[in-house]
Amino acid sequence: MRWVKVGSWVLVMACGDAQNAGSLGVDAAEAEPEKAASTSTPGPSHPADAYETLDLNALTEEESLAKRMEIGAFVYSQGGRKGLACVACHQSHGKGIRGAFPPLVGQREHMGDCVHHARIILDGLQGEMVVDGVTYNGVMTPQRALLTDLEIASVMTYERMSWGNDYGPCLPSHVAEAR
Repeated sequence: MRWVKVGSWVLVMACGDAQNAGSLGVDAAEAEPEKAASTSTPGPSHPADAYETLDLNALTEEESLAKRMEIGAFVYSQGGRKGLACVACHQSHGKGIRGAFPPLVGQREHMGDCVHHARIILDGLQGEMVVDGVTYNGVMTPQRALLTDLEIASVMTYERMSWGNDYGPCLPSHVAEAR
């Protein structure tokens, strides 16, 4: 297990360990109270507060996609409000760590359509899989109870539209269908 600081969050990392898979977001104030007290700034209590009540129907299609990409980047890098940060295993470039954590780049077949992709995030993955000729045998922690439909749809959109991927955006309705 290792601690990784991401912005104002400290992540307890245990990727690939079947008993302690994933990461746990811990507020920096809890992990380093003396340091956090001197660096706190006024504003929203959590970055996700800005999208908690977001109505995608009130936005144009272009604005909705931009907002989902923004939220998706936040979920991917920091785990959203309560989830686990995808970046910890799949890395900032989406290429994963060869032999440990599979890439997201160029994986349209593994991601599948939006409903299939949502099921992967909701239910996690465990066991052996081969991606681009490389065998992986780890654990991806389920996010079903940790992320909202909007957060999951947004991180899927981010993954499907980043690093040269162009697999199309996903909607919260896709996640609701997968639930």
